[in-house]
Amino acid sequence: MRRMHPDVPAGSPYAALPEELRETIVRSFVDRRAGAPGAAQNLMFGFRDPQPTTAWEALDHLGPMAVNLLVRLYHRIEAIDRSLATWRHIQWIRNQWWGGSAGIKVVYRDPAATRRRLDELFLGEYGKRVARDAYVGGLEHQLRPAIELLPRVLLPHARAELPHADTWREVDVPMQEATHFCVDKSDLPGFERPNGRHFALDDIHLDWSSPVEGIDERAGRCNYLEPWEGSVMHWIEAKLGHGAPVFTFEVAREVITRGHELARSSSAGAAVSHFRELAASFQRDALALAVRGRVGYEASKRRLEEIERAVRALAPR
Repeated sequence: MRRMHPDVPAGSPYAALPEELRETIVRSFVDRRAGAPGAAQNLMFGFRDPQPTTAWEALDHLGPMAVNLLVRLYHRIEAIDRSLATWRHIQWIRNQWWGGSAGIKVVYRDPAATRRRLDELFLGEYGKRVARDAYVGGLEHQLRPAIELLPRVLLPHARAELPHADTWREVDVPMQEATHFCVDKSDLPGFERPNGRHFALDDIHLDWSSPVEGIDERAGRCNYLEPWEGSVMHWIEAKLGHGAPVFTFEVAREVITRGHELARSSSAGAAVSHFRELAASFQRDALALAVRGRVGYEASKRRLEEIERAVRALAPR
């Protein structure tokens, strides 16, 4: 079925997407269109009117911010596992989000095999190290609120086992961007749920500031920063979005709209021309920047700053 899907159009920025990422996107699109069981939510926000006829049209609907974050997440996983075996555990991409964190909801090919692979990354033989969360570190990724689950770890003789999903974190630099993997547990004996696997818990996302300072080698679990060292800041950022990065492609759209409104009533001809040139250039280049991942994001920040200065020059004095 995937062989019937058209290749990337000639000259399209999507040709620069990593091959494995393109394959996953196309598989998610084709299997949804074919009505594969469980695929109804694939590329969720790419399926709006008019309905896309190709994966590339679905990416157009998602927009450059979503495309850029997909590439950035792919590159993080590639750095963790240069063999790409970890990435290949993703059967489908379901939807995306960005805010206090940014990531994708996924469907794993084989959840048990995914857990084994993530545990293997503890040794760092394939790239950057990954370790399982301790109980407290995984509480925010369960079906029940963390505040309800926290007392369990305080009770004597309590078995502090995460109830709904196991989670793993990339161990890189404290308070810097890092990858977080979540795998639902309902396929495991004793964790089954009447309605089957809860796909909403299966995700891979970027935390903008990692709360991990290292690994407890004996337990094979993450060690966390003390609250005053950054763990509280990580929680505030993840839950409330404070301190999250500027989502440049999204912000640029708003700034450009404001600039066009100001330009219509401005008598500063040179300033109007300069703004319109910058705006047209950014809109033309947005996807080409997006597919470059973090490098393209940093370039988009500089371009956004130029546009913002040009818009300020249009404001009435």
